[in-house]
Amino acid sequence: MTPADKKQILQKSAILSNLSLIIIFFVYIILSEIPFTVYTILVMVSIIIINSLLFMHFKDAMRDQESDENIFQYITDDLSWRYVTYLSIFFLAMLIAQGYIKIVDTYSYLVILNAFIIFIWSISANNPMVNILVRKSEKLQDIYLNNEAADLSTQMGIKEPEIYVINTNGRIANAFEINKRESYVFITSYLMSILNHDEIVGVLAHELSHIKLGHNRKTTMVNFVVFIIMLNLISLAITSTNALLFYLTPVFIIILFLFIFLVSPAIKRHNETEADLNAVKYVNKDYLINGLRRIAETDKIPENVMRSLSLDHPSTEKRIKLIENSKS
Repeated sequence: MTPADKKQILQKSAILSNLSLIIIFFVYIILSEIPFTVYTILVMVSIIIINSLLFMHFKDAMRDQESDENIFQYITDDLSWRYVTYLSIFFLAMLIAQGYIKIVDTYSYLVILNAFIIFIWSISANNPMVNILVRKSEKLQDIYLNNEAADLSTQMGIKEPEIYVINTNGRIANAFEINKRESYVFITSYLMSILNHDEIVGVLAHELSHIKLGHNRKTTMVNFVVFIIMLNLISLAITSTNALLFYLTPVFIIILFLFIFLVSPAIKRHNETEADLNAVKYVNKDYLINGLRRIAETDKIPENVMRSLSLDHPSTEKRIKLIENSKS
């Protein structure tokens, strides 16, 4: 079975698991709003069993396609199915708790809120955008760049990601990585056209550094924890009969907005400079410096740091200065 076949199987698996997540979530909301009976539990358990049977049928069908491939394990390793299982158990536990524990039933709106946050996070963690991007992209064909990426991945001690080129019709000079169950690097066709070989190698080293340093996963986890804490505090404050807690609602909302518009971008800017400094341990500094300058000139990236506080990337000159002063 070819890598393309594996990818197609994983895409189908992700679609099925995402559909299962949606069904489980909406069934839970409906069941949580009606009087609790034994039938409530039976309905939820039935949904879980149906999803499990669908999953097993899907895995068996895929495994039968190629006897020498451990496709059963390949699909099992898909994290999306773990979310289906975990979320199903969580919702079932909450339904039982709402039926027998008064305080849980009183704050059932918080359970639904948290279920919704976990649901959205689960969907995003499955990364449906990867499937869309892969379909709209072509695998990097340049054998020399692929060899460079393989060598860099080995040196960094990471699994070599799949590298795709997105056709942006002569616009957008950009590259980014996605690191979930599998790692991907996407480069726009415009970026490929304006940079030379060495500069593209510098860009690849930067994106591979993000993967090595786990920036994507760390940032996602921080965002999830902050959002779930702050949204719970805001919900509690709005519905609270305690005057002090109620008047703290604007404070919680301001804190959340500060995180979204100041703290989160600052974390991303830190990740960018950290990836730059890691990249130049493996490639010539000039590769990255020249590439950054050319991208800045093309995209007209703002250089004033104060005007760029909400941007995900530091100013180009700041990045270049840090690279020049680094010890590689």
